[in-house]
Amino acid sequence: MGRFLEKDVIARRPHHFCLVACVHFLMWASLTFLLTAPARAQLLADGIAAVVNDNVITYVQINQQVAETEKLLRQTYTGEDLFQRVKEAKLNVLRALIERELIIQDFKKQGGFIPDTYTNERINDIIRNEYGGDRVAFIKTLYERGVTMQKYRDEIQDNAIVGYMRNKNVVQTVLVSPYQIEQYYQQNLRLFQQDEQIKVSTIVLRKALFPSQKTGPDGKQVTYDPQETMANDILYKLDTGSDFAEMAKSYSEASNKDDGGELGWVTQNGKTAIRSDLWDVIEKLQPGQHTDVIATADGFYYIVQVEDRKPSAITPLEDVRAQIEQTVISEESQLRQQQWLDSLRAKAFIKMFL
Repeated sequence: MGRFLEKDVIARRPHHFCLVACVHFLMWASLTFLLTAPARAQLLADGIAAVVNDNVITYVQINQQVAETEKLLRQTYTGEDLFQRVKEAKLNVLRALIERELIIQDFKKQGGFIPDTYTNERINDIIRNEYGGDRVAFIKTLYERGVTMQKYRDEIQDNAIVGYMRNKNVVQTVLVSPYQIEQYYQQNLRLFQQDEQIKVSTIVLRKALFPSQKTGPDGKQVTYDPQETMANDILYKLDTGSDFAEMAKSYSEASNKDDGGELGWVTQNGKTAIRSDLWDVIEKLQPGQHTDVIATADGFYYIVQVEDRKPSAITPLEDVRAQIEQTVISEESQLRQQQWLDSLRAKAFIKMFL
């Protein structure tokens, strides 16, 4: 952000904070009497949600940001539950607005400012990229949102200030050493534990919707599932030397039939987990072995063949070094940001009315 100019200005604050708090309280208690009539009416209509040093945050600002969240909450909650969740959402928005205001005020106290050239270029970029270069459409959109051009310019400048200050006080202060990465790895080995993996192929038949009848050896009619009979015939052919992939292509009803029933590597848990009623059987098999016919409660017959196995192992550090670095940077950034914001709060007068 080479366009930002800063002056090394350090504002001295009074030692007796209680006195400062009292002064601010009295100042804001009499604020409406010092404003012009239109400004006073607008301020009273908005309602003051918080005072941050010399600026106010209104309920209108909060309600604008929480509107969509409140709509979603109203679809799920009612009564006291809805009230509490909406209140929590508003408190979260208010805290974020207070932090934003503290950052902007700190930037300005240090003598920083955003040049008009930056704001103009940013608006031109938005018109070009989001409105196809149509400035009239852009202005019309602002009008429909009830946003003045000056307010929009202020939003652009405030966003630039917050981004610049976070980068300066958080991002640029975070450095991760190889030792930190290795320490994180050793302290969190369980996160890099690879579960046992089994490569499998499957033949799947859907159970018949309606049972069939046939005459049994004793001459009586018995009920049976012709799909189960087919599954047992397939199993017999496999047991007598037929190729599993060819049998899958010929008989399986699963989407992987054209691949010879190949399902790939599966685990007991996680994203690649196979259903538990199959895992309990295949975990006992060696490569080249297949299961018997497994009837599942949801209406299928499975025959599963184990193609290969990989034992449980720890992922080597070098394979996850970049991942760990990003995790540590994220954690350090959150810590630095919290410390930075805490330091801004400690120097500020903040009064919340929500």
